[in-house]
Amino acid sequence: MKKELSNGRMFGLCLGEFARAVLGGLIVTYTLKFFNVTPASGLPLLLPAGMMGLLRGVGVIFDAVTDPWVASLSDRRAPEKGRRIPFMRWAAVPYALTCLLIFFPPAGTVSWVNVVWVVAMLLCYYMSSTLYCVPFMALQQEVVTDTRRRVFFYTVNSLMFVLGSAVIYALPVMVGAFEGTMAPVSAWRAALSIFALIGAVCALVPCFVVREQDYVESKSCYMPLLQSLKTTLRYKNFAVMTVGYLIMQAGFAFFNGALLFYIDTLLGLRESFATIVLAISIVVGICTYPLVNLLVRRFGKKPLLLAACCAYVFIYLGIFFYAPISAAIGSGPIGPGLLASLAGEGAAVGDVAVALLIGVLVAFPIACTNILPPAAFADMAQYDRIRSGEDRAGMFVAARQFVTKLSQAAVTAIVSYTMYLGTTDSYPTHGGVRATALIAACCLVFAVVVYAFYDDRSVVAAIDRFNADKKAHSAQGGS
Repeated sequence: MKKELSNGRMFGLCLGEFARAVLGGLIVTYTLKFFNVTPASGLPLLLPAGMMGLLRGVGVIFDAVTDPWVASLSDRRAPEKGRRIPFMRWAAVPYALTCLLIFFPPAGTVSWVNVVWVVAMLLCYYMSSTLYCVPFMALQQEVVTDTRRRVFFYTVNSLMFVLGSAVIYALPVMVGAFEGTMAPVSAWRAALSIFALIGAVCALVPCFVVREQDYVESKSCYMPLLQSLKTTLRYKNFAVMTVGYLIMQAGFAFFNGALLFYIDTLLGLRESFATIVLAISIVVGICTYPLVNLLVRRFGKKPLLLAACCAYVFIYLGIFFYAPISAAIGSGPIGPGLLASLAGEGAAVGDVAVALLIGVLVAFPIACTNILPPAAFADMAQYDRIRSGEDRAGMFVAARQFVTKLSQAAVTAIVSYTMYLGTTDSYPTHGGVRATALIAACCLVFAVVVYAFYDDRSVVAAIDRFNADKKAHSAQGGS
C-alpha cells in the first residue's frame, strides 16, 4: 500500500495551483488590459487594436495541440523515476519567465516587431505551461484515490486557485502605487515582475514536497498517442463531462476577460474596485467550501454543478441588464468615505451596489464549479484505470484540455473583438462589453443541458467498491 498524502503535503502540492492561477491570470486578464488600452490607462498602444485576442487564440491552439503529446510522454515515463515531477521541475522557471516576457515587446509604439515578439513569447509560454500543468494535473488525479477525500483535496486545490486568481486583481493597486515614481508602462512591468516571481516560487514548491513514488501506484502506459486520445474521448461519461466543461469554460472566458471592463466601462467605477469585488467573492466563497463538501456527500456532484451553472446564468443576465437594476437601487452619488474613495468620485449608489452584488452572488457557484469538475474528471480517470488496467491519467488531462482549449482559442479572439463592437476610436464600447455578459449566459444555459446527461453515481459507486475490496484484501494479507 502506498502512503496517504498528509494535509501538510497536500497544501504544498496545491501551491502549484496557486502558481497556475497567478501566471494564467496574468495572461487571461492583463494581456487584454495591457495591449488593448483605454485613454485613462496612460499606456502606449503597442499592438494593432484587437490584435492581442487573436494572438492569444493562436497560442491557445498551439497549447491544445501540444497537450496530448506531453501527456503521452508523461504517461510513458518509467514510474520508478517519477512520471510527473521531473517535467514539473524543468518547466517551472521557464513557465514564469516567458509569461513575464510577453509584456516586454521591444518597440514603444505599434509595430509588427511587437507582434512577432508577442507571438514568440506566447508560444514559449504555452509550451512551458503544458510541460508543467499536464503532469501536475495528472499527479493531482493520482495522489488521492478515496472519492470523499478527493473532494476535500480539490477543495484545497480550488482554494489555492481562487486565492491566486484574487491576488492578481491587486495588481492595478500595485500599479497605482508605482505610478507615483515611474511611467505607467514601467509601473505595470514592475508589478507584473513581482507576480511572475511569486508564480515561479509557488510552481517549484510541489516539485520538492512530494516524492511521487511514495504516493502513486502507477505503471507506464505504452499506448500510441492517437490511440490513447481516441480511447479517452470515446468514454461516453468523459465525453459528456468534457463537452459541458468546454461550454462552461467558454462562458467563463467571456466573463473573466471582460470583468475589469464591467467595473470601469459599464459601471463607471475605478478599475481597482475589481479588487474589492474579487475580495468579497473570495471571502464569501471560502465560507461556503464546507457547505459544498457537505452537500456533495448528501446529493453528489451533478445536482450541485447544475445549480451552480443556473446561478451563473442569472448573474450574467444581471450584468447585461445592470442599468435598470442600478437605477432601482439608487442613482445618487455615494456618500463620502472609504467606499467612495475606492469606487471613484461621483460613483452612483446603484453602480457600487451592483458591483458588490456580483462579488457576493458569484461566490457559491465559483466554489462549486472550481471543486466539482476536477474531482469528477479525477473520478473518471480512476474508474477507467480500474476498468481497463491502463494508467492514462496524463491523457485524461490532455484530452479534456485539448477540447476545451480549442474552444477557448476561438472564444478568446471573439471576446476581444466583441468588446470593440461599434468602436470608432479603437477603444472598447459600452454595447460590446455588455454583450459579453449575454453571450456568457447563453453558454451556461447550454452547459446545464449537457451536464444533465452526466452519470456521477455509478462512477463513484464503482470506485468505492474497488477501494473497499482493496482494503479488505490488504487487511487479510496483513493478518
